[in-house]
Amino acid sequence: MARNMNVPVSGKLSFMTARLICIATLMSFPVSAALAQGKAEAGATDAKAAETILSGATYDVATFKPSVDSAVGLQNSFDTMPNGGFIAKGLSLKHLVCGAYDKLDFQCLGGPKWFDSDEFDVEAKPGDAVSEQLVKLSWQERSKVAERMMQALFADRIQLKIHHETRELPTFALVIAKGGLKKGGLKMTDVKTEDWYSTDNGKIQTIESKGISMKSLVVQLSQQMGHIVVDQTGLRGLYAFTLKFSSNLDATADSSEPSIYIALQEQLGLKLVPTKAPVDVLVIDHVEKPSAN
Repeated sequence: MARNMNVPVSGKLSFMTARLICIATLMSFPVSAALAQGKAEAGATDAKAAETILSGATYDVATFKPSVDSAVGLQNSFDTMPNGGFIAKGLSLKHLVCGAYDKLDFQCLGGPKWFDSDEFDVEAKPGDAVSEQLVKLSWQERSKVAERMMQALFADRIQLKIHHETRELPTFALVIAKGGLKKGGLKMTDVKTEDWYSTDNGKIQTIESKGISMKSLVVQLSQQMGHIVVDQTGLRGLYAFTLKFSSNLDATADSSEPSIYIALQEQLGLKLVPTKAPVDVLVIDHVEKPSAN
């Protein structure tokens, strides 16, 4: 199952959250063959255009250290800077590599055991010339450049080699529960601005929203479920609510908090429907532990 991250969002998106939302945006089905081809062509055009933005940008300095904080139970974190740098604390290299390639952890296959289990503190900074260019970009453009910079960093420092495959995997569709479109059926309030965060105390997870889109919500649900969750609600606004559920997917009616399945229906008027879909996965062909800095 994917490693859960507490991702605060207020006004702007972190690099990791933005990358995960891209996954949810691209995973849209069912679609006609013509529409799918159109989306693929548009995506290829956007990707090609993005590659021209600071195409040679790299990090000037990067340090990899085994995490000390994680050994004493301190929370993991991932923070980005406007100049394109980032600081990761107590995270596995698998988690960082998956994020750099627009993938959730369960979409990354292969690699040695330490790649997923060992936790590292990683800090990377671009040089002054690259920083000056990055701060002028929009967050969408900057996240695309940062993605390429991270990929180049991992190829250099941990000798990462990967390839992509498409596999038929279990997924979930997020839909409106029966009766949800009736007055009072949806238990969410329409709002105008996005502001939300999630917390996890190990037993109970909470998504506290003063305004969240369904695209952002399915990102959080994908991490919880360990499968891609696709928004099929048709809801296009921002919604305020509090969603509280057990971290145990197999929670029963006797549990102190409901399972995510029950919580979504009872607290929001939404439902998860199991399905399958072709999913792009990242296969780790080769990786080495980072050398001492």
